[in-house]
Amino acid sequence: GREPGKYKNNNSFRFENSRGFTSMFDLTTRDIQFISGVGPQRAAILNKELQIYSLHDLLYYFPYKYIDRSHIYRISEIDGNMPYLQLKGQIQRFETFGEGKQRRLVAQFSDETGVIELIWFQGIKYVTGKYKLHHEYIVFGKPNIFNGKVNIAHPDIDNASEVVLSSMGMQPYYSTTEKMKRSFLNSHAIEKMMSIVTKQLQEPLPETLSAKIIADYFGNTVNMAAVNVFIGEIIE
Repeated sequence: GREPGKYKNNNSFRFENSRGFTSMFDLTTRDIQFISGVGPQRAAILNKELQIYSLHDLLYYFPYKYIDRSHIYRISEIDGNMPYLQLKGQIQRFETFGEGKQRRLVAQFSDETGVIELIWFQGIKYVTGKYKLHHEYIVFGKPNIFNGKVNIAHPDIDNASEVVLSSMGMQPYYSTTEKMKRSFLNSHAIEKMMSIVTKQLQEPLPETLSAKIIADYFGNTVNMAAVNVFIGEIIE
């Protein structure tokens, strides 16, 4: 596989870390593992599954679709035909069922209108350690119907106190593999990684097109395009 730095044009960029210190380094040689929350093990999976080795690789890994996450549904409004939905409520309890490969974790998630099941087939220990009972969360995922009950398998979950719905709008979705999902490297995780990098980027990315072509056909620089791709803005 390819390693960081295998590009013809290497350029240094100024980044600001979480403590406010600024440093210079090359996007094409800065290893993906140094992003907060990634580390060597997750980096190895990104290397193998998506050929993402560097910050440059990440910034140019574009989403394949956008989904509107500005609306909260009530559980009573759910039907099995919805492509995606977003709920706000609390996990009331966790239960495990089955043995071996059939083992699954089921959470009873409720709001003021009803209860829905959240299901995980992988990462059971991680989920029960990360998410607290009777704590308010925003849950997002695709509803399914099984045995007459609506559930969401492997949902995205955020602390409700950390989510500002009015600023969410169209959210990017990135292609991932089953191996990545088993390590909780889903689209939401890539979105968070992208957010960290774009917020720390202190200088514009290099342009590959002339100023005239950009003005005539795009009306946008590559640096702003990268940020807009992440936040889901559409330039009319």
